[in-house]
Amino acid sequence: MNINKLKSLMYVAELGSVSAASNAIHRTQAAVSQHLKDLEEELGLPLVDRTRRPVSLTREGEELVAVTRQMLRQWNEYTDRKRNADLGGELVLGHVRSAVTGVVASSLAFLRAKHPRLKIRLVVGRGVSKYLALDVVSRKIDASFGVGPLHLPEELLWRPYCQERLYVIASKQYRGKTDEELLKLGNFLRHKPPQIEETIIDHELKRRGFKVDTIMEFDSYDAILLMVEHDAGVGIVPESYLTPKKLQELHCVPFGNPPFTREMGLMVRHDCPNLYLVNLLWEAIKDFSSHPRTVRPAARSANG
Repeated sequence: MNINKLKSLMYVAELGSVSAASNAIHRTQAAVSQHLKDLEEELGLPLVDRTRRPVSLTREGEELVAVTRQMLRQWNEYTDRKRNADLGGELVLGHVRSAVTGVVASSLAFLRAKHPRLKIRLVVGRGVSKYLALDVVSRKIDASFGVGPLHLPEELLWRPYCQERLYVIASKQYRGKTDEELLKLGNFLRHKPPQIEETIIDHELKRRGFKVDTIMEFDSYDAILLMVEHDAGVGIVPESYLTPKKLQELHCVPFGNPPFTREMGLMVRHDCPNLYLVNLLWEAIKDFSSHPRTVRPAARSANG
């Protein structure tokens, strides 16, 4: 049993398919499949239920993945100390406005605390995922946060880190029990980023045959939330914008049945010089999403 085989199993578990795992660890699908087979033969136990899509683990597979995560965390900490104790340079990241959540902020702070000489710069660029992808391809930036689903250029890897629900929100005066009822009761506040004609929300409304009365358009979810708080209409925002307090103050109903989600992730070139750093950030975001914790800033030197 070796680390690469265990890593293949872990990524299949996290990403739900052999193909996605092979992209994440830069191996062929055949190699990842062989790793899973080798582990099963070595242990004499079935680890993966191949009859389901997305791929799911057996109970034994889940237990082994839990052990693998602990082993890899310790291994990464060891190699980080040996190889990157004094890591510096600059990491330039593009982002859409709605991508910088509390979890992302904590992860960026964690990366900086771990590598105090590292500089991290966030740029909006053209501010839409498909255009930011082109900036990554042309090497204007190292990587970018984005919102999926996306059709990415073949040069790019997609590093998903969470599925986020969307909610229809309105003031408490609205009594609709479903997203359709709420959208029919109030004037619609549409999210309309620059340089994009149809968003994933627009597409889903059209697919379901909803005809909404749009009275205003905004290029940020913060603005929509503010307008709803002042009873100016009904909007749709991602769940990361809804704190427990907001959920109590507003009338919030999941958008879609089943609830519609957007996928958050990082886009990066296969050959990015800072791929190691991007992967560190990706792992930190996933870790903070599962186990939120406080990040303490690194101590400053007398000259800092």
